[in-house]
Amino acid sequence: MRQFTQLFRPGKIGSMEVKNRIILAAMGNALAIPEGYVTKDMIEYYLARVRGGVGLIISQATTVSTGAGTVNMCIYDDKFIPKLKRLSAAVHRNGGKMAIQLAHLGLVLLKIEAPQTLVIPVPSILPWMSRWTKLGVVFKEMSRDDIDHYVEDFAEAVRRTRDADFDGAEFHAAHGLLINEFMSSVTNHRTDEYGGSAENRARFICDILARSRKKVGRDFPLIVRMNGDDDYVGGTTLNEAVRQAVLLEQAGADAVNVSAGIEYLSAATIPCYLYPPGPLVPLAARVKKAVKIPVITAGRIDPILGERVLREGKADFIALGRSLLADPELPNKAREGRLNDIYQCIYCNNCISGMAKRPMSCTVNPFLFRERKLALKSTASPKKVMVVGGGPAGMQAAMLLARRGHKVSLYERSQKLGGQWNIASAQGSKSTYSSFVERLSLDLNKSGAEVILGKNVTKKLVQHTEPDVVILATGAVPRILDVLGADGKNVLQANDVLLGKVKVGEKVVVIGARSLGMEVAVQLAEQGKKVSLVSRGRLGGTNIPVEGFLYRALMKQLINLRVPLYPHCPAREITEKGVYIEVDDEVFLLEADTVVPAVGARPDNKLAEELQGIAPKIFMIGDCAQPRNGREATDEATEVALGI
Repeated sequence: MRQFTQLFRPGKIGSMEVKNRIILAAMGNALAIPEGYVTKDMIEYYLARVRGGVGLIISQATTVSTGAGTVNMCIYDDKFIPKLKRLSAAVHRNGGKMAIQLAHLGLVLLKIEAPQTLVIPVPSILPWMSRWTKLGVVFKEMSRDDIDHYVEDFAEAVRRTRDADFDGAEFHAAHGLLINEFMSSVTNHRTDEYGGSAENRARFICDILARSRKKVGRDFPLIVRMNGDDDYVGGTTLNEAVRQAVLLEQAGADAVNVSAGIEYLSAATIPCYLYPPGPLVPLAARVKKAVKIPVITAGRIDPILGERVLREGKADFIALGRSLLADPELPNKAREGRLNDIYQCIYCNNCISGMAKRPMSCTVNPFLFRERKLALKSTASPKKVMVVGGGPAGMQAAMLLARRGHKVSLYERSQKLGGQWNIASAQGSKSTYSSFVERLSLDLNKSGAEVILGKNVTKKLVQHTEPDVVILATGAVPRILDVLGADGKNVLQANDVLLGKVKVGEKVVVIGARSLGMEVAVQLAEQGKKVSLVSRGRLGGTNIPVEGFLYRALMKQLINLRVPLYPHCPAREITEKGVYIEVDDEVFLLEADTVVPAVGARPDNKLAEELQGIAPKIFMIGDCAQPRNGREATDEATEVALGI
């Protein structure tokens, strides 16, 4: 049994005693009502993590000023205190501790609010803002009076946090939000005492800390979430961030939470599967050498890495975000040595791509944000259920149905569970993906469902089996590119390329705008192939765009690998010489030995048509209903399984 002696050692942040070194990082959750009040679903979400064993919870970003966003929890008025008290009381009753993250979204509002409704305070008016002013956005360069106004807003929010019986507050001074706009040379071009040097750019947050201390005294814990690096040309560097961290300590901060990136410019803010484990740890380690207060680190950290980071003295606390969305019981399981029972986050960022949708969800944990509504209840009328297809959707449905008491048989025509997911798992950058199918396989085995591999389900088999319910999870097949020559000998399917089943030439044209096309282009370029990437629309897709952080990470890789990009250049014909593409009404040849279409998938639903009228009830889930991402497939599987 692995010992986590450091991870589960008590710690202190200011006057606050924390039972272990695991913190639930602040993450948006869309659970507040539009007016900004706490809800029952929000309380249940946080309680699931308290019961799961975290030492400290930091809430989602909470709005400190009127007119600063409507998607978050709010604290800009005393009217919010009573319901905030319900949240703090619930956390305390269950043995937890909680801080509120205080924020003004600043320029991040451009991503989430209608432009014509926005008046955004900024430290400096910059040339690029003109494209937004044409859409109706009003930018207001902050005067000294404005600065004092927002300093007071933050300080009053700290006072309300204390009055609502929370254990501390965290200022969101990272990721391009208002405080970070002052701290960053990307957005702060002022020439007064609030601009210029790294020290001057930190003056706004230092003023906030000083004003807050006057309102709540020295004993109320205050944390600052800051950037260790802006991850953008011309932005705050690590050396500057270290100097700013020292100033924060001197101004009264009890801890610094070191992050990175500007949300609308960088991919580092929420590192996806393309990043190595713990990419932000070196930033925290440098800051820790310069300050005496505790340092918190985050970003793609599992319990084993977290223990090592603490042992090596690179940080004092580990903030876990998406991994606690995937499995709220992670701390308890780690403490008990049950690492194999943890549902590991795969860092697909599908939770983020669903933020505009209520409720959001998680590929690995479809119960996320619905802990109270989606209870797993035993069935009163067990049924004979036949699940066809052993990908994630089929496995999820079969496992939940069996756990509810139904008699379940899962059929997979290959000799291995996982379906199309195995193709994704074969990519080196997606090594985390295999853990999901492995964990599902273990739970499926425990559930009592019968699993039949290497069996192709036919109409005759269904008639012979006589199930009460058939659930089809037969997945999808690659979409054929509708271009002359798409069936040529030099045309290879993206899935076969990713699996290494085919030999690829030295000159390659990849056709496809979304993540699959971008990933194939990156993989081949890393192998030394001369790759060009062609798409008929914008890279990243138009109708169903790639999640923003993932898109920026993939684009950065493509640019660094010097892959020529041809957006808005539809392929017109494929020949043995290469691909003819249209560029501004002209047609040009891109020479290629190999052409790789990566243009999506179409449902494999032939069996559904054959079974009409055969089984009493038929459900189609996952890609066989409509090709989508893993989160939507497991969501659908869960809803069907709980409804039978």
